[in-house]
Amino acid sequence: MATKANGNGTKDENLYHIVFSISNIPKDPNLAIEKLRICGTFTDLPAAKAAAHKTLFEAGYEREWFTEYDTNETDFEIHHIKRKSGLCVFAKSGDGTTFRVSVATTPNTQGFESNPEDHKVHGDVFHVVQTIVLYDEDDSGEARETIVEAHLKKYEDARKFASTVLLAPEDGVTKESFAEYDEAGPTEKDCGYGENVVVHAVGGNGENLLVSVLKGQEMESVRLAEAAMRIRSFN
Repeated sequence: MATKANGNGTKDENLYHIVFSISNIPKDPNLAIEKLRICGTFTDLPAAKAAAHKTLFEAGYEREWFTEYDTNETDFEIHHIKRKSGLCVFAKSGDGTTFRVSVATTPNTQGFESNPEDHKVHGDVFHVVQTIVLYDEDDSGEARETIVEAHLKKYEDARKFASTVLLAPEDGVTKESFAEYDEAGPTEKDCGYGENVVVHAVGGNGENLLVSVLKGQEMESVRLAEAAMRIRSFN
């Protein structure tokens, strides 16, 4: 239940984040790199879902550009689409690029407030996101889970939190518990496993674990970035 806060905004027990991912298995057979963005955070689930369904179009894409475009949970089941958790939009382009727009729910532990008119959190939000690539289920890397672990107001705090996500010293889980463990240096923004990925590890069953720090983006910046990417793709 949303409540008034400071007379100029609303806050809620939960936050709802729009997670926008782009991958291309034909061009990247091991699915090593997946572009991940958080395109808005809301305090109201219906508002978040409505925004999620507009994300691809606000990013500058047109319906005709996609050979597949599904927004129905029943279709996700019929087509055996993986990664259905929170999925609102699944689309594919003619060159095999896959687009997913999902809504992830987290507790509003930092007391973020939203604009009462659009229920959106305005201002900087830094998200700590863990991606688990389940190679034991699908060696293409298509089977994966994306979890928003935390959202903080400063990059430094998010980066500090990210370095602890995979570790639990009190339970005996340390860096040495993993077959591989890589972490970006103090002045680096990634550790060589994708944009914004600051921690990469390989578990005992071969699963790859990626921890990213992502700054929430306004749709205008996403639209410009996607336009630049499309220009590079066709040149």
